[in-house]
Amino acid sequence: MRKAAVFAFACALTLGAFVFAPPASTQQQPVRVAPDALVGYDSARNLRISPSGRYIALVRREASGDVLAVLDRETRQLRPIQSAGSQNGMSIDFVEFKSDERIVFSYSYRVPVTQQRGSARRTTGRVEDTFIRVSHVLSTDIDGTDRVMLYDPAAQNIPRYAGASLISLLPNDDQHVLLLTPLSQLWRVNVATGAHTVVEEGTSSTFSYVVDVNGTPVLRQDSIAGGRGFAWSRRGPGQTQWTEIIRFRGASGANSGPTFEGVGPALQPGQVFVLARPDGQDTSGLYIFDSSTGQYVETVATNPQFDISNAIRDTENNRILAACYWAYQWTCDPVEDEFGGRWLGLQQVLGDQVNVRLISRAREDGSLWLVYTNGPQDLGTFHLYDIAANTISRLVQARPQVQAAQLPTQRVVDFTASDGRDLWGYLWLPPGVTDARNLPLIVVPHGGPEGRDVWGFDPFATSFAAQGYAVFQPNFRGGGGFGRAFVEAGHRQWGQRMQEDVADGTRYLIQAGIADPNRICIAGWSYGGYVAFTATIENADLYKCSMAGAGVSDLLESVRDGIGEHHV
Repeated sequence: MRKAAVFAFACALTLGAFVFAPPASTQQQPVRVAPDALVGYDSARNLRISPSGRYIALVRREASGDVLAVLDRETRQLRPIQSAGSQNGMSIDFVEFKSDERIVFSYSYRVPVTQQRGSARRTTGRVEDTFIRVSHVLSTDIDGTDRVMLYDPAAQNIPRYAGASLISLLPNDDQHVLLLTPLSQLWRVNVATGAHTVVEEGTSSTFSYVVDVNGTPVLRQDSIAGGRGFAWSRRGPGQTQWTEIIRFRGASGANSGPTFEGVGPALQPGQVFVLARPDGQDTSGLYIFDSSTGQYVETVATNPQFDISNAIRDTENNRILAACYWAYQWTCDPVEDEFGGRWLGLQQVLGDQVNVRLISRAREDGSLWLVYTNGPQDLGTFHLYDIAANTISRLVQARPQVQAAQLPTQRVVDFTASDGRDLWGYLWLPPGVTDARNLPLIVVPHGGPEGRDVWGFDPFATSFAAQGYAVFQPNFRGGGGFGRAFVEAGHRQWGQRMQEDVADGTRYLIQAGIADPNRICIAGWSYGGYVAFTATIENADLYKCSMAGAGVSDLLESVRDGIGEHHV
């Protein structure tokens, strides 16, 4: 079972086993939120604004399933234009405006399969433990009419469950998008008619491209090692051969800061923005990469402490507006002055308890921004920022049924490991608790191990803390996002230094009087599950119970499966 599908059950199971814990505080407690209110689909998601700013598209989750709706800001009418029933896990996955008249969107659904004599066989009429997810890309007029499937597998004489993926919206082309087909062909597709031309022929392993300012594919991503890794290749305009840049296998390409990852077109033909960690650099940065020479020709942004993992882009003019990364919170450092002034002002208005993301802009003049916030007591809110009017208004909340007072608070806690290394973690406190003293505690180490915890909603932490428990998420050595040296400090330290970092953070909370030493449990997923397993042997003095979800329990098999012997 997947993490999102089982954490409510795990929460109930753990709380049931941990019944000796009284309420976290004698202060008046708000009505506790039900764990199932924190799972499943958001009430609203995937908001986008049209090029002129007149229309806002969004996906609403209703009892019947997903509904794609369009808000006309001039008439203030919200009109449903497409729907996807909830059968077979059907959902609308993305929505983008191609123009004020045309929308591109995708939907997907599950196709059950069974394993039979080494091959996968599709099944119908019953639910299986294994399934594949099938996606289709379509376009429609703004009123929901003239729907066109941009890739129809039946017309290509291949099974209906073989879908295409969107590679580029081609923002400077009013009529076309780029799709990658199941046969590894890159198509330039007319969004009004579905007619296409073949731009590029990939290999049977090709699963992604990055194009330059002219829409020319200049980076290619291919699967390797039977799907256990991937490789990036380059080819400049006018060149005929693809040249491999880098390859990753198993854990070498998982979870940590990007060593190489295409972002999008830069200003010059053949040049693209990439997230990368060039030789000699500890953290990943944002660069302009020349596909003809294989050189990083310009450094856009770096940070000595954190791996840059995303960017805010002006896709119309192929500019970077800000470089973004996870510090204690989601942080975007502007690289363009005019944008920077507005961005910093916006953050001040929205406050320091939320992550702020720019998700869509009116492309014609950039004066309207769709902004998304989330944090420990904000499960997701969409705002409209009107630059000309200098106003920001709240549009819709992802989970309006959950009140902020029902949610826990989150803070950063610094501690020193037993070998002297300064570390930190997130401490969650139950709703209404301001004086954190002698609380029942659940320690939740992250997975990966090259993952990390972040500011804001976490399935385990939020659910446990909302029910009256303090929750601690230690940022132990080996985690990703803080440079390669921090990752490698955890190599060959499974059950040793990494385990002790978690225990040291727990002991600090006891010494500080925050945690009751007689009421501490540990719960983790994947590598965090391994920590929870190992804690029952190595740290039995600290924890009264342990819960592991999908925990790593056979290290030899993990090495054979590609984790890599230097990791464990």
